[in-house]
Amino acid sequence: MYEDYWRMSRPAFRASQPGEGYFPAHSHRAAKLKLRYLVEQRQSAALLIGDAGVGKSFLLDSYLSDLALPAGPVVSVIVPQFSPAELIGYLARKLGDDHPGRAKTFDEVIDRWEQQLTMLQADGRHPVIVIDDAQTIEDRQVLQTLHLLLNYRHGDSAAFTLILCGQPELVGQIARCSALHDRLAFTCALQPFDLEETAGYVRHRLQQAGAQSPIFDDEAIERIHHCTGGLPRRINRLCDFALLVGFADQLEQIAVEQIDAVAEELQLAA
Repeated sequence: MYEDYWRMSRPAFRASQPGEGYFPAHSHRAAKLKLRYLVEQRQSAALLIGDAGVGKSFLLDSYLSDLALPAGPVVSVIVPQFSPAELIGYLARKLGDDHPGRAKTFDEVIDRWEQQLTMLQADGRHPVIVIDDAQTIEDRQVLQTLHLLLNYRHGDSAAFTLILCGQPELVGQIARCSALHDRLAFTCALQPFDLEETAGYVRHRLQQAGAQSPIFDDEAIERIHHCTGGLPRRINRLCDFALLVGFADQLEQIAVEQIDAVAEELQLAA
């Protein structure tokens, strides 16, 4: 609605494809490098943690969208409320099992899983399994099952790589499952943007959308950081709404007054 007014080709703070708008803040860049190492070296597992809205799923989308062969296929589990047998069956299907209905017992489910891993290994492939919101896994047996699945190896390499993504409490949950914890190569912790990163992120998203001049003044950027705590999801909401308000009021630039008003309406005021 406001794109023409601000001379942009598309909305600046809404992604239309995986990885769009990725900004290489320090902790995000470090996490992406670690994940690249994890998959390329065919290691077993890692954690990606951070507060809600810090950009975990966004970072994964950015990384996985650029994943090159032989890595993959990628299986994303976004509602991890499975029983152990349901989880293994789901993973087997997503890895290419053409006959999921044949598996009736737990042993048969395991057999289908093993067959898919063997077929992918024969093709030189290395699957990547991502479980998002992993802190919501309540069944301890599911974590134990993930540990057992990681026992499958091809020589010195893991048969697949597991990335558990979640909020900080996930660290404690995994620590209580010591066998799974011992399989982790490392933990990647995403941090909110600092003020300089917030400013860079806002400029980056505007430039990607085609903006030719600064739209938020310097004091407005500082207030955006203050109101959002540097969390990208909150920054996106606040800036998107502020652009709409600026368009409605026919402003030349967005200042602190508009940010305060929008933050109060969105209940983001610190």
